[in-house]
Amino acid sequence: MSRKSERLVNLVIALLATKRYLTKSEIFRIIEGYEGSNESMERMFERDKDELRALGISIEVSALDPLFDDEIGYRIRSEEFELDRNGFTSNEIAYMSLAAQVWKDASLGEIGQKVIRKLSGLAKQADISEIPTLAPVAFNAPIFLTEIIECISKRKPIEFSYIDSELNTLVRQVNVYSYFALKGFWYFSGYDESKSDIRTFRCDRVSGPLTISKKANCYDVPNDFVTDVNFSDSDEKISAQLSVRKGRGAQLRSYASKVELGDEFDFVELPFFSESELISLILWHLDDVVVLGPASLRASVVASLRELVATHG
Repeated sequence: MSRKSERLVNLVIALLATKRYLTKSEIFRIIEGYEGSNESMERMFERDKDELRALGISIEVSALDPLFDDEIGYRIRSEEFELDRNGFTSNEIAYMSLAAQVWKDASLGEIGQKVIRKLSGLAKQADISEIPTLAPVAFNAPIFLTEIIECISKRKPIEFSYIDSELNTLVRQVNVYSYFALKGFWYFSGYDESKSDIRTFRCDRVSGPLTISKKANCYDVPNDFVTDVNFSDSDEKISAQLSVRKGRGAQLRSYASKVELGDEFDFVELPFFSESELISLILWHLDDVVVLGPASLRASVVASLRELVATHG
């Protein structure tokens, strides 16, 4: 990722995570990449604001003191940052998820961690666990994302190994029609040659690489095709038991099959298929989530935390 892209992503992280308006001087001190004279940093910041607004990211501006307008602060409200899937094509959603993968790399990378640590040093306003919507998308964006985009745009059939609900691995040949995110997971839909019907596949159940046809324009997407986002995906075999701090972990709660209210923490049970994806989401919520079971998941989370400590200190 270029220094400019890195700076833009970290600017969004900072303005989303803050609980109050940040001044320019605070932004310049927190985010790496703003350097040079005050005039050059001012110009850089103005260009960054224009680029983010051009991407549809609304930056709120307000005077810090209601009686004086000489000092201005900036923030991004989380509710204005959420994306509405309606109105976007499958290609547009796919490209946005590619940007989400960059967010993942930046927000959990060394420089992204520095942004959060510096925000925490200003006050107790930094709260990355409550940055909504993008978190599950970022963590679940599959490594074969660009290949799926190519298949959709160039109408190339694909072949892949897929783990079904009985944990059997079968080879599938599919003409991909669409690609979407739902409840924290990524899916693609298309015509399954073996079933002679349209099927939807969850990306984390694809085993191994995709094999893409070298020939393009091998099929057409039916004019009446509509992505079905109301299908049932309830065949997960394992459930996690979590202790989630009251009022927190909205993303985990949205997947829950059971929630029992407690005093400081609630008991939350949710089905899962991919342990690695669930671990990423648990780590995103920091100390607001404690894994109660199964034991294998708890051990994996502990191992991941130790690895993060060894990497970032």
